[in-house]
Amino acid sequence: MLINTVLMVLRELLPLCLLLATLLVWHRALWRHLLWCFVLPSLLLLSLISLNMVWISEQLDGVGLELLYSLLYISCYVLLCISAFNPGYAVWTSALSAACLFSISGSHLLLYIWLPGQADHTPADLLLGSALGAGIGASIAVLWYYLLAELKQWRSSSYQVLLSLVGTRQVMMASALLIQSDWLPAGPQVWHSEHGLSEQSELGFFLQALLGYEATPVLSQLLLYLLCFTLLFWCCRLMEKTR
Repeated sequence: MLINTVLMVLRELLPLCLLLATLLVWHRALWRHLLWCFVLPSLLLLSLISLNMVWISEQLDGVGLELLYSLLYISCYVLLCISAFNPGYAVWTSALSAACLFSISGSHLLLYIWLPGQADHTPADLLLGSALGAGIGASIAVLWYYLLAELKQWRSSSYQVLLSLVGTRQVMMASALLIQSDWLPAGPQVWHSEHGLSEQSELGFFLQALLGYEATPVLSQLLLYLLCFTLLFWCCRLMEKTR
């Protein structure tokens, strides 16, 4: 139970921690403003979703929750593009993009806690597992922050590539949900790397949190990923030129 809780919390919080660390490097001079702009919308979105979760899940033939998560993932990506394209509103839009991701992660964790099977386990196990998972995620985010800070000073294009990967990861997650809900055609499978690099391995786990790695992607996902990565990277390059 304890290990499952640690892995669940880490799986949900690590992508958010990586995104927040990336944004804090970007807006280092305004980090307090960024965090305040992140906290309030995050709590509002999470409250709205958690209070209406049952109703949402029953909509659109039972895939309402999956479609809402897809919309939030896509909103996260779009807001990052707006942040890079329009630096005047970059702090606000960056914070809102992280809030979209937080609302997904937070609602997943609330669902995990509310599962009927969790009643057999003590609150201490849930609390300790959550603390360990959050601590590991925060530690990785701190290392990621300092790595990005060095890269940004050494070569800004390296930082822009990693920011684009973190942003495009959200599109990859949305596409997976849309394919599962039959709202996006799957197409042929591009490759199968489960035996060489499993999503359950340590590296696969990190790559999934960082760039949405999938061991069995389909053609529509790959094309969408390349298109969205190119767009976000172009926005980042444009931001650098307009400074």
